[in-house]
Amino acid sequence: MTYAIGQRVRHPQYGEGVVVAELQNGFLRVFFPSGERQIPVESLKPVQDPREVVITQVAPGKARQQKAYLSYLAHALPLMEGAAALTSAKVSLLPHQVVLTHRVANTSPRRFLIADEVGLGKTIEVALIIRELLSRGELERVLLVVPAGLVNNWHEEINEVFHLNFEIFGREGDISDRRSNAFAKHHRLIASIDTLKRKSRLKKLEEAPPWDLVVFDEAHHLSAYKSGGKLKKTQNYRLAELLGKRTRDLLLLSATPHQGDHYRFWMLIRLLDPTFFASPEEMVEQRHRLNVIMFRRTKADACRSDGTPLFARREVHTEAFRMRPEESNFYEALKEYLLEGFDLAKRQGKHGRAIGFIMAVFQKIAASSFAAVYKTLQKRLLTLTILEGIEMDKQREIEKRDALFREAKEMIREQLNLGGSPLETGQVDYVFADLKRKILKKMKEEEIYEETETSHLEDMVAQAVNFALPKERLRIKALLKTFPKALETKAEKLLEALGKLWQQNPQEKIVIFTTYLGTVEMLKQEIERTFPDKGVAIIKGGDHSAKLAAERRFRKPGGPKVLICTAAG
Repeated sequence: MTYAIGQRVRHPQYGEGVVVAELQNGFLRVFFPSGERQIPVESLKPVQDPREVVITQVAPGKARQQKAYLSYLAHALPLMEGAAALTSAKVSLLPHQVVLTHRVANTSPRRFLIADEVGLGKTIEVALIIRELLSRGELERVLLVVPAGLVNNWHEEINEVFHLNFEIFGREGDISDRRSNAFAKHHRLIASIDTLKRKSRLKKLEEAPPWDLVVFDEAHHLSAYKSGGKLKKTQNYRLAELLGKRTRDLLLLSATPHQGDHYRFWMLIRLLDPTFFASPEEMVEQRHRLNVIMFRRTKADACRSDGTPLFARREVHTEAFRMRPEESNFYEALKEYLLEGFDLAKRQGKHGRAIGFIMAVFQKIAASSFAAVYKTLQKRLLTLTILEGIEMDKQREIEKRDALFREAKEMIREQLNLGGSPLETGQVDYVFADLKRKILKKMKEEEIYEETETSHLEDMVAQAVNFALPKERLRIKALLKTFPKALETKAEKLLEALGKLWQQNPQEKIVIFTTYLGTVEMLKQEIERTFPDKGVAIIKGGDHSAKLAAERRFRKPGGPKVLICTAAG
């Protein structure tokens, strides 16, 4: 008896399972509810579909048998069409993806946290689940809620690879809600979480018919937490609560769902089933029960169809370094600025949390590189200078206003490396006017600071106008004067490592992952200066076609030897 991957089988001890790898030395790898096992092929029996059982039990030669068999084929036709479309998809399915699709599709209601490690294909798993449910006639209305920077990635992969015909909702997308309720008219939508959580959109989501399936990508951004003994829910979390009540099935995707906080993780689980655990303490004590609603596979678990490991073994080497005195001085001055912000945050209420958030982001940017935090501080200084000029204008302090606006324009000229020609001065004036307009608009809005895409954090904290420390503008000016002029030691260590790798193999291709755009730009500049013959490609947030173009250039044998990626990579 031969068995295909994905076929259901039964074992006398372990019960019903699914084949996840081909026959090898008389053994099959089978996934059972109790886990994955190597099983002798002779101990397994195929599990027939209930319709097949009915057909085989009808007496041979009877017209009833023929009719039953034709009815079975007619019912199976959509499934065969779906399988054909999937076979033609430009993707090779892996055993763990097939097993997950099988388990989710054969459960009701389908409310799960898919927490596979990065790189195991959560997008593919969602597409497989959607296609399977569509083929069964169990799915019509689907909403995919993803970070803004991943909207185009999802759209291209789920349509071009799986032919599912989703549309992008939003100002830059295929459809909008300017004239009607798009959530009622369109049944397969992809939208960014920032687009959907606006009050006007929440109302339209409530008015639209329920969804059959809602998917949240990067679900760890759906945060609810305790502050001062009170439960605080972010806008992201409230959106998930609303949609969770307006859908039959709900999938939350996150490679890092826990984030080291039991309470936040418990609140995330409550989106799937508010009765599953009575408290965070119960969840910790009975964490084995999470297996019922959570899938977590690591790269070590993943294998190919033949059972061989999917990922190469990882080898880690840590390079230690000591900061130079001028770097330590800047770090200490930065730490003093951040501590003042955290102290102020503790003493204030709602505003305090926002200030604390801004300081925490600056801390993370500084951990990436001094170059990144320097650039972000420059942008924040520019924002605060224009903001103070606006305040002087309100107080009719014309001379002070003009002095501040002149200072802001000089900052723009310096940051954009522009000269004093009439054309360049006009460009400075244009950038200044645009920044001033944005600041005036932000002053009228309520700013909400919560977990968001990393690629947006630098601009978010630089342009936060409604929250500032006392005399923060002067503090930042003093802090920037302590910035070390030489390249920071951490970057020097990286350049040394690159040099050693290329001494061993001049054609070596190297991928560098970093978090913030300021670090990306600094590394690109320094690598090109130190190794002018190697070339650097970049993948960051933005246009999907630009990301693909950078990847293709890097993959070419004569292409750039270095690829620098943010999370978008």
